[in-house]
Amino acid sequence: MTTTLTDLDAINAELMGSGARNPFGKDVQPGDGVTGEIVSVVRRHRHNSKGHPLYWINRKPTVAAAGDPVIDSQLIVETDARDDEQDDGLRVVTLDRDVQRTLGAGVRRAGAGGIAIGGRIEGLLYVGPVEGGGYGRIYDLGAYIPPNT
Repeated sequence: MTTTLTDLDAINAELMGSGARNPFGKDVQPGDGVTGEIVSVVRRHRHNSKGHPLYWINRKPTVAAAGDPVIDSQLIVETDARDDEQDDGLRVVTLDRDVQRTLGAGVRRAGAGGIAIGGRIEGLLYVGPVEGGGYGRIYDLGAYIPPNT
């Protein structure tokens, strides 16, 4: 199996992800989550709220003329959820360090070598903020089910 992201993969990821909703946005509540099949992956240069690209400067995302670009990795998950008539069920899960930690543990429990298109995320839930006033979020994953090969 190849893991190289081709130009076609990148284009399809952008097409699939353009209207996808974020299940873990600002208004997320404990118990909110996502279940579904991974249909695409996206890697994007992060922009601030004004549309300016962000770069790593002194370990912080900053609008700058130089530096390493801040790149977000995202999974596009097809769910059964339909919040309104325009909802196609696609959800975008950004792989921040907290989601990565949780998803990585689930992938290892499944005995898989990594996530794959066609793999299934079962019950990725937001538990709550890190206790003690620390930065971050706590997530839980019911299971990762690798695709049939």
